[in-house]
Amino acid sequence: MRYKAIVRYDGTAYNGWQIQPNGITVQQVVQDALKSLTLQEISVTAAGRTDAGVHSYGQVFHFDCDKQFKDITRAINSQLPDDVRIVSCQEVSDEFHSRFDAKWKQYRYVINTNGYDPIRRNYEYQLNEKLDVELMRQAAKEFVGEHDFTSFNATKLSEMENQVRTIYRIDVNERNGKVVLDFYGNGFLRHMVRMMTGTLIEAGKGNITDGDIREMLQARDKNMVHYNVPACGLYLMRISYDDFS
Repeated sequence: MRYKAIVRYDGTAYNGWQIQPNGITVQQVVQDALKSLTLQEISVTAAGRTDAGVHSYGQVFHFDCDKQFKDITRAINSQLPDDVRIVSCQEVSDEFHSRFDAKWKQYRYVINTNGYDPIRRNYEYQLNEKLDVELMRQAAKEFVGEHDFTSFNATKLSEMENQVRTIYRIDVNERNGKVVLDFYGNGFLRHMVRMMTGTLIEAGKGNITDGDIREMLQARDKNMVHYNVPACGLYLMRISYDDFS
């Protein structure tokens, strides 16, 4: 039987999603929980990776298991640490694939433009300076559509030659000194959201223009963009298996 699960986690204590030779990861604690329940080595396949310090409200993974449970969601959660929780887990078709069947993803980045907040330091980027949100909204339009994002990610071309992705929408909102950026797209490469966010912050400071962003995209050069932001403000919000609308 194949199961689809949605997992929520605080990424502060983890070295990202994917199992690493050094450092604990979210995938590892999930697999350990499943092993405790089933007494089997079960490998989970996620819709995508998140880096160290990145949080999730809606990571999706699937796994195969021949054991049935009265309440599998509750059973897995009983074996997980307090900073990881299964939101839902249900049986699906054996053909379902969490990664290959995904149609689009939503990532959110949260920026604190007020004074430094030590309580939220692991959950918001402490920029602590004001931004022109209208300039950011205007600049964000340059990323919308299908583009080659070679300049805006840290995935090596030798690892993934095709770095064309489609951004369906970017929302930029501000409330009480918190600037929140929501990115909707058919796929995201390593550090892509963080680099786009860093670039939009520079636009909000008045340091770069829309034309500068167009030139960066057109350059398709890994050395072109040096803007990046910390992982702490980044959240994987949603992975959808329906067409974007």
